[in-house]
Amino acid sequence: MGWFAVDCVIAAQAGAQLLGSSDRFLTWVLMLLIAGASVVVAVFGHQTIKVLETYGAVIFAGLSLALFALLATQMRWSFAPTAAGADYPGALVLGFMSCFALVASWFPFASDYSRYLPSSSRTGEVTFWPLAGVTLPMVLLGLFGLLLPTIDPKLASDQGVLAVINKHAPQWVAIPFLAFVIVGEIWANYLDVYTAGLVTLTMGVNLKRWQTALGCGILGAGVASLAILVTDFHVVYEDFLILTYLWAPAWAAVVLLSFFVFSGKGRPGLAFLAWGAGTALSLLFVNYPNLFSSAFPSAHFPNQPLVGLLHGADLSGLVSAGVAALVYWGSLRLLKAS
Repeated sequence: MGWFAVDCVIAAQAGAQLLGSSDRFLTWVLMLLIAGASVVVAVFGHQTIKVLETYGAVIFAGLSLALFALLATQMRWSFAPTAAGADYPGALVLGFMSCFALVASWFPFASDYSRYLPSSSRTGEVTFWPLAGVTLPMVLLGLFGLLLPTIDPKLASDQGVLAVINKHAPQWVAIPFLAFVIVGEIWANYLDVYTAGLVTLTMGVNLKRWQTALGCGILGAGVASLAILVTDFHVVYEDFLILTYLWAPAWAAVVLLSFFVFSGKGRPGLAFLAWGAGTALSLLFVNYPNLFSSAFPSAHFPNQPLVGLLHGADLSGLVSAGVAALVYWGSLRLLKAS
């Protein structure tokens, strides 16, 4: 539901830019329309998904390359970082972990898609191509996203990078790019709704496809409405990513140990214990001032001395995975020894 909300808001912002506006109410109305379209596509549009995923990635890559080439001369390549000295490594770690959270939040859903692969698929290919498919866009588009705000820092801060593209790129490439963002996010929501359906089945909740799609759409649109109308979406998005990777790395550590060290012979009770322990201890390392500074600018959090010692670095995801792995491995070893 969180990713459904994110995709709807990004698509709505692209739509608002196409209409030459950044008005919150207009963005909200567009978000509702996009959420509705996403639910319809998720229920009836499987074949269109296959077509868009097959050709859409190539089109989007071409539009991105054209945008980069046209805007490269306007970018301030020597733009200095806002953090310096001892604070720089902390800011670097915080930014890195935010990017990592984008991937980590999808850890639990890998088997939703790999289960459609033929049993004859090579392990190396199944490993390499997703690795390349995740890494290359993250690195290249991430760098592009860092450079875009340097063209017009104030506009990027107020309205986001899509506004920078709309204002400074030629309209013949900006309009197709923004339109493709809208269409691409609607189809991306198909994956969110699809996974939501599998989650309910895993939980033993027997719902029809349209019921799951509608429920995910309504709840996701509600979250998106709060992000648009109540607060700053960019802050909410960053908070969503950072809070997500509190639990996802711990979950991944337990699953990987279960599969590759204990050959699937783990204990569910110990798995939940390790997962909970990793997530709980990671709460000590969250950079809460960074997360909640806009809503509570004068708030003081108990772990601020530790965050200050780390110069703002947020190590919660790493701590989450490390503690969960140690607790799970250690408890199973002790159980086996006894």
